Amino acid sequence: MVKQRKHRILFDTNTLIDAADATREHSEAACRALQCCNGGGDMGIASPSSLNDAYYVLRKNYGESWAREAVKSLLALLVVLPFGPEECIIAAESNEPDFEDGMVRAAAELNDVDFILTRDSEAFKRSTIRAITCEEYLDIVESENRW
Repeated sequence: MVKQRKHRILFDTNTLIDAADATREHSEAACRALQCCNGGGDMGIASPSSLNDAYYVLRKNYGESWAREAVKSLLALLVVLPFGPEECIIAAESNEPDFEDGMVRAAAELNDVDFILTRDSEAFKRSTIRAITCEEYLDIVESENRW
């Protein structure tokens, strides 16, 4: 029996916020995607910039204490990629329309990521890494588990 390679999944900022905020439309799918990484065999990954941006949005909506606890919960489930000058230079020189998206793209491409989970796949259309929604990722996981 051939053992199937597990996926390395990079969660974009919007999917981190979805996972942390149960009131958001895509929260359930984001939480299920996190479950696939926490005990489900795949590796969930986040960039420091996405965690920072998620914290900022969550703090605005729910306050400092709540946002800090949400980020701590995400940190317990995800691997945080190290960021350095190389990622910053790649992002600054990329053809992404947004620097933060360039940072996520650089992190994904430099760290052998299989999928970027995002609701803004248009932002990563120039990336060599496939950008998909949490729902699409869950479909992939389900189809792989059938065999």
